[in-house]
Amino acid sequence: MEYLDVLNPDGTPSGVIKERSAVHSDGDLHRTVHIWITRKNPETGEPQILLQKRSKNKDSHPSCLDISSAGHIEAGAGYTESALRELYEELGIKAVETDLKYLFMSRKYKKDIFYGKIFKDNQISRVYILKKDISISDLKLQKSEIETVIWQDYKYILTKLEKNDPDYCIVYEEFIKLGKFLDY
Repeated sequence: MEYLDVLNPDGTPSGVIKERSAVHSDGDLHRTVHIWITRKNPETGEPQILLQKRSKNKDSHPSCLDISSAGHIEAGAGYTESALRELYEELGIKAVETDLKYLFMSRKYKKDIFYGKIFKDNQISRVYILKKDISISDLKLQKSEIETVIWQDYKYILTKLEKNDPDYCIVYEEFIKLGKFLDY
């Protein structure tokens, strides 16, 4: 079981701790981390993003292309330590704090239905970038979370998001902001 801090509207901890599934059924505000792994396309020099294809068994957005690495912040934990933990758990990447560059905070609320149940995602995310040319064959994927990973050009992903492609579950506004930090 994963327990999360429920946040006040201003993003500060409320003192209430709830199980993850209850947070999503009730629509409570909670914290997450997003880590975008980027590199230059070896052939064109254009920015590329490592995307993960979520497991078909995920409780939300199954089999959807998503952020390189992301996750909930467990009750009492911090943003950076959670980002480093997610990178290691999901992808097998051993990073240190100085490898990550903090970009911005992002706020999202979305209500969906998965497996016949209402899922309310009300989150504040700290967004990081990790600029690293990683070979997919060197990654150790957490199979319960991720089916596969793929490098895609930033511009290609952007065209998919502009068309609301259902294969992607990336927040458009966050992706646009990310583009401002891709100075390859």
